[in-house]
Amino acid sequence: MSIRVMTQVWDGFPGSGPELLTMLALADWSDDAGKCYPSISSIAEKTRLSRSQAQRNVHKLIEGGFLVVTANALGGSPAQTRHYRIALSRLTGSTHATGSVDATGRIHAAEGSHGCANRGSTHATQTVIEPSITVKKVSRIKKTGITLNQFLEDCKANSEKTFPENDPVFEYADTVGIDHEMVAVCWQEFKAAYLPGKKTYADWRAAFRNAVRKNYYKLWFVREGEQAAWTSVGEQARRVAA
Repeated sequence: MSIRVMTQVWDGFPGSGPELLTMLALADWSDDAGKCYPSISSIAEKTRLSRSQAQRNVHKLIEGGFLVVTANALGGSPAQTRHYRIALSRLTGSTHATGSVDATGRIHAAEGSHGCANRGSTHATQTVIEPSITVKKVSRIKKTGITLNQFLEDCKANSEKTFPENDPVFEYADTVGIDHEMVAVCWQEFKAAYLPGKKTYADWRAAFRNAVRKNYYKLWFVREGEQAAWTSVGEQARRVAA
């Protein structure tokens, strides 16, 4: 626990309610630099909120630029949870005439090393960064059919995250209650299916989002009012990916 960070949150965070509670919980875990790495389940327990509510609050703080993901963007097992840093420079006490964390206009400025803030996407935030890339390279990824291996090579060449923090797949997962670990395992299955072949897509990110939405690999099931849970197939895949 950092008394310094806790004080800065109390004095400088412009939000209130669940967002403030979440910020205080994160400050309680953080060191003096604002670094911490609690799981969503731990955040939910500490703030006395449901897991989905905790995910939404963390997402809002990331979008508002008050929280930065510094490692393990997709999350994972307890030893591989996301690493966060509270953006202390943002704790000025000023609301910038917005009055709330999620009324920031989806800031397109970037901070950290977590991929690109896609032009035209609806949730670009301060948690992602993309070096400038040429129109030619963007055209190849988005307009020309390429293999998954070529897509991954292009991302690496452009220092671009395969799935930036603001990618719609994460918002969809949060909305329907799919844990981000499940998304990560689904990605492993997706790569296992497509990397060996010569299948081409103009937009591999969109293809993967579709795989998540349709639960192609039958990794989870969802019941009314509950978070998604692993199927037997999903549990096997999770153990392999761990």
